[in-house]
Amino acid sequence: MTDAQQRQRSARRLIVEIKIAQGAPPNYSGWGLVYGCIVERIEINRDSSPSTAVIWFTKYRWNINPIFARRGNLVRIRTDEPLSADRSILFQGFIVSRQTSFSGGSDTGMSHERNVIVCCDYRWLLNVTSPVVGQFARSRDDYYLYGTYYQYPKDNNYTFLSGRRVVFNEKGLPNKDPAPLILTNYDIEMPVFIDSDSADHWTARDMLNYCLSPLYNRVYNIFPLIPSNIASLEHSDFDRVLNNILVDGLSNIEAAELVVKHIGWSFRQDYDDDGKVTLVFFKVGSAAGYTRTDEQATILHKLHAPAVGEDISAAVAEGSKMLWSMALDEDIRDLVNQPWGLGAPHRFEFTAELVPAWLDSELVPDTTDELANLYFIESDLQDFTDPNLYNYYKYYHPRGSQFLRGIGRQWTLNESGRYSAGSYDRGMPFDFATVINAGYILDSDGKRLYAPFKRQLLSCLTLDKDSLNTIGIKVEFSFDGGATWQILPASISSLGNECGIYIDEPNLAEMVDEKESLIVGGDLDGVQLNYWTSLCDDKLNGRSFKNSQWRTRVRVTASVQLDERLGFYVGKPSYYGSPFPQINVYDFSNKYGIAKRTSASSLYNSGLPAKEVDSTYLIIAHLEAIRKASQDPSVSGVFVLERLWLGDGSGRVDFALGDGIEKVSGRNYTLLSRTDKGDVYPEIIKIIYLPEEQKMELITRDLRFVESSL
Repeated sequence: MTDAQQRQRSARRLIVEIKIAQGAPPNYSGWGLVYGCIVERIEINRDSSPSTAVIWFTKYRWNINPIFARRGNLVRIRTDEPLSADRSILFQGFIVSRQTSFSGGSDTGMSHERNVIVCCDYRWLLNVTSPVVGQFARSRDDYYLYGTYYQYPKDNNYTFLSGRRVVFNEKGLPNKDPAPLILTNYDIEMPVFIDSDSADHWTARDMLNYCLSPLYNRVYNIFPLIPSNIASLEHSDFDRVLNNILVDGLSNIEAAELVVKHIGWSFRQDYDDDGKVTLVFFKVGSAAGYTRTDEQATILHKLHAPAVGEDISAAVAEGSKMLWSMALDEDIRDLVNQPWGLGAPHRFEFTAELVPAWLDSELVPDTTDELANLYFIESDLQDFTDPNLYNYYKYYHPRGSQFLRGIGRQWTLNESGRYSAGSYDRGMPFDFATVINAGYILDSDGKRLYAPFKRQLLSCLTLDKDSLNTIGIKVEFSFDGGATWQILPASISSLGNECGIYIDEPNLAEMVDEKESLIVGGDLDGVQLNYWTSLCDDKLNGRSFKNSQWRTRVRVTASVQLDERLGFYVGKPSYYGSPFPQINVYDFSNKYGIAKRTSASSLYNSGLPAKEVDSTYLIIAHLEAIRKASQDPSVSGVFVLERLWLGDGSGRVDFALGDGIEKVSGRNYTLLSRTDKGDVYPEIIKIIYLPEEQKMELITRDLRFVESSL
């Protein structure tokens, strides 16, 4: 019969061993036993938060600083079995603080002295020594035969780029070198960055191998994060590609936490009987079975709380884990049974004509001297001593002394109706329903789902077939009333406060018709046809833009965001959760949306690719996953056990982070919750050992704190 099966259980004795730090950075001697001390508390934490231990040297006055209690020494706390294979190691880490105190110095009352050390495990050391800053990549000097068809990378050669931030798959684009860096001194391969058409996407496993590599691990000689010291990375979840993961400035262990959180994983620090330290990765909510193996890192536990009047002898004889006390909180306050998801505003590419954003009266052609002063090209202006004597230069050239900035240069979609009424009189406001499918912008009654608000022209969704970058905003001109269109070489920018363009080209007369035609008929008959003279021709002939009489036309092919967005909610109140519709809004504007190239785009049949998106089903699936994971009451608690469960000679402690509490027997109280991932239980997120009280605390939380990511 083991101690765990006896009603009168023995106190579990813990052994403290220390390695003395020598030098800076330190080397360590062999393990030596330390006597005259008490382990007051051990707190086991997960992810990048280090576990801690507090040890009180009861035999030493507060002013004594023995060599084994000095900062930087390595401390190990274990059980006391004679054979190393039977021992369980609870903690291993470094002395980071010495805390001393005394009272009763006036010789009145009770006196008290304390000489205490505080220790943190290896994750503390990684946090303070190993930041992830700058990229490791290859320069041309890190290749053989660089620039040739036969180039290939050199082993052990790499370049540190301090000015580049560590962003994996930045903006969703691959930036991992397909050829891993081979480090023969460490007998490992690691991924590095590259900017190339042949780049691969980083997987979660690649990111971890990069961040935990010896190139960032500045305490490698103390804690080598080599594959044999990292468990469970072979799981297929680590094959997932994650986009735009920024870890620059984090420590390598914080970066690891950020990466695994995106795939629903966590990690802890484990030890074997030889003191080997391992980072054990485990999937959150995956606790199953009752026997821990290398393949099953997290297991389930049944705790026992006697029923009223129960004789506990039978439960103790079975080795039940007896509860001393329990505080359980089952709470619906943070429950979410109707998650709302907000995607990006709908974006559409189309082609539409613009209207002049100036008054007709503001453009006054100079017809003096038999049209000699109508316009001047740049070479003409260079011959003038004072070009400001000429109206064309003075009012319509950017360097003119009274330059009228918008005249002849600013064109707008008139989406707000600003240019429809009053002096402008440019016709009806633009109606997006003429270029966008009704299913996206009209409700079931045919009512428009957008308002006459000012917007901005954005780059096309259409991509260049070679670079796969957007082609930008396409601006075309017509000098024949829209019968034919042409692109003129000119500098043009998009307006920031409305859908429109501004022609930055200094000399509007140098925007010449591609056929080099002449104006036919009217006051300007026989004059060169260019953008400026075409505007003058419309003005001098009294043509009305509103009545479609202008021959000068401008159209754009661009995209615009409207007032509707992907916005869904799923779920309804449940008898088993909350009877109320409890809503939480999730901003998915950087993740989901609708972007369409409409048939009204001049590029619709161009054969060029377009970056079109419709995330309707994805956002619904994501919200459904959130609902399933969040619709049950939260179950969190503190469970205090009446003994230290340290493995009883198995070489491994009974409880580990990530384990689940299945039920409380005796009262037959189940802690089961159901999510989209199946049955889950409150998960142990912290373990506190209290050796002096011979008790231990299990801190748990439910799975609704886990990120749902797709």
